[in-house]
Amino acid sequence: MGPYFSDSLSILGLGLIALTLLLVLFTLLIVIPGFLLWLSLRAIGKKRPLLKCGLANLIALICSAFITLILFFIPLIDLIAPLIFVVIYLWVFKEILDLGWSHAIFAVIISVACVMLLSMIFSMLFSAIFRPPWLLHQHFRF
Repeated sequence: MGPYFSDSLSILGLGLIALTLLLVLFTLLIVIPGFLLWLSLRAIGKKRPLLKCGLANLIALICSAFITLILFFIPLIDLIAPLIFVVIYLWVFKEILDLGWSHAIFAVIISVACVMLLSMIFSMLFSAIFRPPWLLHQHFRF
């Protein structure tokens, strides 16, 4: 019996499927947080393009994570590294979207609140739908 993927076309197809999935996930990584930031910027009266909001979020996240990673290796600075992460994230975010400090802080706070609300809604929805089989017929005793 031959290998599971006997011809090169099926391996190429799997590679294209994986590449397409990676491209879709990367697009969602930019669009979904960008949409939430776009909504929060609209709420405070600033108009920026959706794609620019998503890319600003991604660039700010990558820059602040990289700098914070470097700072974790310096003794005593690693204690304030989370604060440095937030400040660098806000600074890069405000520079890319051409905002003031207060607008950047309000936009990020509103966006984080939206993410928390959506995660609560989805967790309640999926915990009600996808219950483990051993909990389906379990009776609660108080």
